[in-house]
Amino acid sequence: MPTKTFLNLPKEKKLRILRAAKKEFSRVPLDKAVIANIVKEADIPRGSFYQYFENVEDLFVYLIHYMYGIDKKKFIKYLKEADNDVYEALKLKFSHTIDKLTIEENRQFRLNIMSAIFNEKSTYDIVVPKIMEPGTEVDLAYFPLEVQKSKNSQSLLNIIKMIGKTCLEKYLIKAASEEEIKNNYNDYIDFVKFSFNKQ
Repeated sequence: MPTKTFLNLPKEKKLRILRAAKKEFSRVPLDKAVIANIVKEADIPRGSFYQYFENVEDLFVYLIHYMYGIDKKKFIKYLKEADNDVYEALKLKFSHTIDKLTIEENRQFRLNIMSAIFNEKSTYDIVVPKIMEPGTEVDLAYFPLEVQKSKNSQSLLNIIKMIGKTCLEKYLIKAASEEEIKNNYNDYIDFVKFSFNKQ
């Protein structure tokens, strides 16, 4: 994770470094990322990079967690738009995610994250568990109390995550159009909501 030196940087400079990192990780998978490209794009000395991060993998993990953090904050906005209906908020979130993925850089970034997860190189044994930490999961607290208390609540969360992951991958490999994948996701979420409420 980043050093205190990085965390104490002015916000604008931190964002400049993170934007440069996202650009590089969109250009190539993690194992081909070049620190020289990141520091050049961020307009910082190469030596400064190592004052902020241990290595390029460290920056990669931090960037993903940073972006998940933004997504979590946005989810509260989606909940308000959906009158606190978590299922409708999930649909809004997924739709917004697909809209962002119509931009090629964002699409390639997601594909490169998948590449990192499924790569067999030894470095990834360290990186992948950090990417997949529990803090990135769907939060049970957003669901109605009866769902939170259900013995099947964890299964519900796992199914919702699996639906999102499967639909996202299907769209990324161009096995479904933007409209088709949004409709598929919405149908799956409606089915899960209906099935869970019948219990």
